[in-house]
Amino acid sequence: MQNTDIRSLSEKAAIKNFAIGHIMVSERKEYVRADSFPSSNYTIWLGNRKGPGRISSTASDLLKWDQALYTGRLVSANTLEEAFSSQRLKDGTFSHYGFGWDLPDNTYYGRIVMHNGDNPGYKTQIIRNIGKNKTIIILCNNAHANFQNIITKAEEICWH
Repeated sequence: MQNTDIRSLSEKAAIKNFAIGHIMVSERKEYVRADSFPSSNYTIWLGNRKGPGRISSTASDLLKWDQALYTGRLVSANTLEEAFSSQRLKDGTFSHYGFGWDLPDNTYYGRIVMHNGDNPGYKTQIIRNIGKNKTIIILCNNAHANFQNIITKAEEICWH
């Protein structure tokens, strides 16, 4: 994974072809850079946390990470199983969230785990079909209104 790191805004700006986040401004009918709004300043918005909003990667690097999870070298199979399992809540019901992973009820396509990201100007999704060893990685730098439709279509294509 040569293209994944925790980067400051200035470090991101120094990367050739870095995908800067954009937000639609409906009054202007155009996308503008997310970092042009004070409310989108990651340092303010995230309280200077290092993880959310500062990690940048590529789909290729994320796929390498995804495939490495099947080997047991990064995380043991037992730990992954726990991470991909619903937890019993105090009221006796089960959550649909593991350790950082959403766990959808729908098993039509097989065992699915997923994680999303959503910062000003960005929407991301990684969806792992564990039983089929297939993964969908969508990295979007314009927080598009049809993002969920893109995911749905990708699932229809990939899982069949």
